Amino acid sequence: MENTQLKKQQANLLRKQGSFKEALIIYRELFTGENRDEYNTAGYLHCLRKLKMFEEALDVIKKYDGASFEQDWCKNEIIWTYIGNIKLNFENINLSSISHTTQRIFDLNADDLQKKLIVLLVLKKAKQFKKWDIACQWVDEVDPSTLEKEPITLSKGKTVWSNYLIWHHYKINCLIHQKMYKEAIELIDNIKHETTLVSKYFLRLKATIYEQLGQFEKSIEILEKLCENKYIDWWVVHQYANVLSIAGNKDLALEKLYLAATKSQKIKNAVTLFYDIAILCKETNKLEESYHHILLCKIIREKNDWPISSDIEKLLKEMELHRDSNNLMDYKHVLEQCKKYWNKNDSERNKENKQIKKALTGYLIQVKEDKPFCFIKSKTESYFCYKSDIKVKAVEGLEVNFNAIPSFDKKKKQESWKAIDIEVCRNYDN
Repeated sequence: MENTQLKKQQANLLRKQGSFKEALIIYRELFTGENRDEYNTAGYLHCLRKLKMFEEALDVIKKYDGASFEQDWCKNEIIWTYIGNIKLNFENINLSSISHTTQRIFDLNADDLQKKLIVLLVLKKAKQFKKWDIACQWVDEVDPSTLEKEPITLSKGKTVWSNYLIWHHYKINCLIHQKMYKEAIELIDNIKHETTLVSKYFLRLKATIYEQLGQFEKSIEILEKLCENKYIDWWVVHQYANVLSIAGNKDLALEKLYLAATKSQKIKNAVTLFYDIAILCKETNKLEESYHHILLCKIIREKNDWPISSDIEKLLKEMELHRDSNNLMDYKHVLEQCKKYWNKNDSERNKENKQIKKALTGYLIQVKEDKPFCFIKSKTESYFCYKSDIKVKAVEGLEVNFNAIPSFDKKKKQESWKAIDIEVCRNYDN
């Protein structure tokens, strides 16, 4: 007994000194002996956790699970072991396991910090697999007012996201999943001043809400504005194209899908985009283009051992019937053919964008408080413009200089012009 007590003291001293490997040897011996207790178990787990030996740590918890956890410091080590294991092996742990562990941690009376960390992890995994029903179960277990607003710093450097913004992004997705659209829009608007650096992610959610409500004009208005940035991500352009297609503007939608394809740097991440291109090409009777994109979709899935749906197989067979040649094509040749379609469309778009009307003058008309846009009246015609593109407050009759680029009038379903590079005339008194 005396020898056991000396070992406990020695292990405890080594652990406090940070000599976890040396302490672990003693704790392991104590744990497997007849004098196992919560104190030794906590020390054992602490050393394993610090050494990132989570497989053994989880085995220790499993063996000790039959005992009652009376001491908070032992429960605390178990909780931190669970959290540490999930953080280290996050990509390889499935959502069901993380969700189960989260409940286990709550059952152990975790403190606010531990609850916050594990909930953010389960929400991240739920988002990864778009399991918003699971996210809805946990999102409100965190009080957003307790979350840090400072940007998170990763090993690669500082990010633009904070835990506060991340939680709100999860929460809004959950509200959309629950069809609580009014509440989702209110939340987006309430934190608008907090989301400047990540505004595209929240505006995209707002566009999604309007799309689901059938208010396509509002959705298109948001996405069109986002896509004016030449550095916009492909998935935003993809969403824009899909809403255009639903609204009936198939030709412009296909143009935007091809634009999204040129912006996608990792081909395998855009497999859903290629499927949507194949579907829309079929609908617009571009059967060769449809064939090559659905084939690309299938090949990418095969290369990554992803399942191939019956919809893909059905469309591929249907498109093969329309082809004169059924020669087998490998990944490289299929991708090259698809890129020809994308680049041809990109060249035509660049040619069109060169047709800019320059050095125009006019004055603002139809300036309304509840609308984000107005028009500029020149001597010959009117030009659409966004108020946010004007450097001062937009007021009726304000005289401006501007250039104009080709656009599309969604209401009239015809080509139009949009004002850019808007400058207030020099005689304007600010």
